[in-house]
Amino acid sequence: MSKEMNGRKLLLICMPIASLFFLTACAQTTQVYRSPKGYDFNKGEKLFLPDALHELSGIAFPAESSKHIFANEDENGLVYYFAPGEHQYQQIKFAKKGDYEGIAISNGYIVVLESKGTVYSFPYSDILQREATNVKVGKDLIPKAEYESLAASQSDSLLYIICKKCAVDKSSSTVTGYVLGLSKEGDFFKKGEFKIDEKQIDLISSLKGKQFRPSALTKNKRTNEWYILSSINKMLVVANEKWEVVGAFPLDPSLFNQPEAIAFDDSGSLYIGNEGGDKANKATLLKFKLN
Repeated sequence: MSKEMNGRKLLLICMPIASLFFLTACAQTTQVYRSPKGYDFNKGEKLFLPDALHELSGIAFPAESSKHIFANEDENGLVYYFAPGEHQYQQIKFAKKGDYEGIAISNGYIVVLESKGTVYSFPYSDILQREATNVKVGKDLIPKAEYESLAASQSDSLLYIICKKCAVDKSSSTVTGYVLGLSKEGDFFKKGEFKIDEKQIDLISSLKGKQFRPSALTKNKRTNEWYILSSINKMLVVANEKWEVVGAFPLDPSLFNQPEAIAFDDSGSLYIGNEGGDKANKATLLKFKLN
């Protein structure tokens, strides 16, 4: 066989191999993840979380101070509070074992959401005790369904809850939310409802044919925007005061493996918590400072 024919044969063998290397290199190209205005999700600080919060469900700060962060997990009817990043923590029991999700602080009360839609309140002053007194329970205020998102609007003592999976949304392109009032005595009452349009999310960032399943909610008091987290969709959605979607940000799964909790402190820093977080199988709390 001539040298020319050998050269052609070698070229035919090498071309597919070179193409394979090129495609592999393209597939490994690092994806760029956008961040909401004022934050950089590439520059977060990982903070310590107690082992008791392995099943982290929610976080919240009191309006007047960010000295302590309050958190709950989804099993034991306990609320934990500690200085962000510190190892020592306190806990207070408010209910028996159950499936607890969001937490909020409003009007002098700590409020916890149960996954079926029941809400609990107890006085903030009870945190100095081992067990809460004067616990109020709000049942049948919203349809029984699956809920994980609870937030408070400090300016009007209202509570906001968003469906994760509700029958009312089964054949629609919207996600329903409910508004509850919280009295000075810690009692709950119905106030209204709202809708989030999945089509508005899709226009900004594709849901890839999936329904939007919120896992946590908080309000940015500096912009009056709602930050809505979804663990299933691996996405952060931003909505204005009318619940119109103004931003949608896919999340890096290597940082946000199971994002279940979100809150702002009084300096504007954003905290996002992951259930059962890193390789050591611990929950993680990520802090992103306001730029």
